[in-house]
Amino acid sequence: MRLATKILLAFGLLLLTALGAVLFFVNRTAPREMAGALSQIEMMPNNIMARELAAYYSANQSWAGAESVLFFPRPMMMQGKPNQRYLIVDESGTVIVDTAGKLVGNSFSAVPGSSVVSIQAGGQTVGLLVALEDTRPGPEQQLIKAINRVMLWTGITVGLAGLAIALFLSQSLTSPLRRLTDAMQRFARGERSLALPKPSGDEVGDLTRSFQGMMTEIEQQEMLRKEMTADIAHELRTPLSVIRANLDALTDGVYPMTKENLEPIRDSAELLDRLIEDLRTLELADAGKLALEKSAADVERLVRRVAARFTPRAAKHAQRIEIAAGTDLPPVDADLQRLEQILGNLVENALRHTPDGGTVRLAADSEGSAIRIAVEDTGPGIPPDLMDKIFERFYRLDSGRARTEGGSGLGLAIARKLAEAHGGTLTAENRPEGGARFVLKLPT
Repeated sequence: MRLATKILLAFGLLLLTALGAVLFFVNRTAPREMAGALSQIEMMPNNIMARELAAYYSANQSWAGAESVLFFPRPMMMQGKPNQRYLIVDESGTVIVDTAGKLVGNSFSAVPGSSVVSIQAGGQTVGLLVALEDTRPGPEQQLIKAINRVMLWTGITVGLAGLAIALFLSQSLTSPLRRLTDAMQRFARGERSLALPKPSGDEVGDLTRSFQGMMTEIEQQEMLRKEMTADIAHELRTPLSVIRANLDALTDGVYPMTKENLEPIRDSAELLDRLIEDLRTLELADAGKLALEKSAADVERLVRRVAARFTPRAAKHAQRIEIAAGTDLPPVDADLQRLEQILGNLVENALRHTPDGGTVRLAADSEGSAIRIAVEDTGPGIPPDLMDKIFERFYRLDSGRARTEGGSGLGLAIARKLAEAHGGTLTAENRPEGGARFVLKLPT
């Protein structure tokens, strides 16, 4: 069932329930209350007529012509019911006056529902004034019928107005939802240039804004996926081209089959293997399936081992690697091999962007309940507008230089993913005195 239909049915049911409840309680309580009030009012003209009849009898000492008292015109409040039937009964119990002319001369017998008022004259009861029950609808029934008619027409009018309002509200509510649904379906079919309705200030507007955010995120992810696919193809093409060119040369006899001529093929194969392993590591980290073999890791010892691994490479470019790590640092619960991979990527990146004769510094200290490991260099630093991009996959500040040294542009992306897998963070900043600083924080 459509939402607009549900709203219309809900409004209609609400109006019918309200009208039915009002009619039920009015018809249940109003007749009883009105009957009680009218009975008190109706007794007043009967008492007045009884006193007039007593005065007539006292003056005439007879009931002859007493019917004139009953038909004498009176003010509205002193009159009985319209067409009310009255009897005058003398002291012997004989009906001497009947406004209907049917019971004159007959003995009076009490009638259920009749009203009897005694007529007193000279301290004695000289007769009775009897108001017989009127079987026709009384004023209370007529009033209830009038009320019901008024309420019925009022209910019809209010119901139509309510349904019109419900129709307007349902259309105003469901119209943006229908447009949003249509946009979602077209987006699912691959359309990307969609004009969404302007978000309103209600829940539908929140849904529209959420969908807009989802569209933006999906488009960005698609763009990144396309860029990553192109980058992967480019990275694979370079070593494959080297392997193919050298194999062709060896096959055609251009190069002799020597160890030196096979060396480029082996290096390119290692580059391919490293690239594939990096991509696999990122995929596992993204999927949350990266297996970590954690143990208590000595941070100071780890820093020194990483520095020792890169010292020969730094010496080739007259670069120095300095260490500033305390000996009383608490151990961290981490996968030692993955932690060494993080620091290795950071140090390799620092050496790549540090000029000959420069310095790379590894510092480790405790900061609250975390261990802080910083890798600093004396290179040109990171442009502020590119600070957030350096952790993207395949991004390079100096793409040409990085490729000549075997970099794939995945090192920093892998380092951040591994840090997050350990429950830590990896951030980058520029040093005031120049150069970049990468800060790894791990919980103790």
